[in-house]
Amino acid sequence: MSSKTLEINLLGKAFAVACPPGQEEQLRRVADRLQERLEQLRQRTGSGNLEQLAVMAALNLSHELMVSEQQQAVTERQMATRIQVLQDAIEQALSERLQNRPKRVEADSPSPYTGEDG
Repeated sequence: MSSKTLEINLLGKAFAVACPPGQEEQLRRVADRLQERLEQLRQRTGSGNLEQLAVMAALNLSHELMVSEQQQAVTERQMATRIQVLQDAIEQALSERLQNRPKRVEADSPSPYTGEDG
């Protein structure tokens, strides 16, 4: 599978980027989002240096990703604990139900309540 070269623009500078077939629209959306971040940083810092802004954007995005991954890990642990609690409760309920189930009387065996002596 060969890559296609796609041109993206960030702060007025064109970049040729390799892009797998079928991923062009997603790359454009990512580039648009990065462009927005770079513009916000440029307005906040007053810097026009693309390299400096790109490093700051990369650090900010990496931090956001790290926080998101940490939150995801906490959520996964909480869900695993909840699942275990539910599994334990189900197993306990099934065990109690099996222990409390009345014994079945077989149809072929003589009934002790027929009143017959033989």
